[in-house]
Amino acid sequence: MKLNATQIQTHLSSLNGWTLEADANAIAKTWALPSFDAAVALFNQIAQLAKDQDHHPELWSSYTQLRVRLWTHDASGLTDKDFALAQAIDQLSIAP
Repeated sequence: MKLNATQIQTHLSSLNGWTLEADANAIAKTWALPSFDAAVALFNQIAQLAKDQDHHPELWSSYTQLRVRLWTHDASGLTDKDFALAQAIDQLSIAP
């Protein structure tokens, strides 16, 4: 079920460093990692979490930069599933 604006803001306030996209249909987070290897490691960790949760995020990587964008395709917007994956990602140990 697609979340309304109030529900989105409530969920967003419990996350660390995630932003709401301008169209309010996705959330995103970007990291600047210390090395290419660190970026690849985080990419792989996020991919495994997504697979485990049957989610299909947009992942973008460029050398030491990594960006993830979440939304639920079937709902054409944000659902509890997106915020569950964002919270799981926030629990990962990420290199400084």
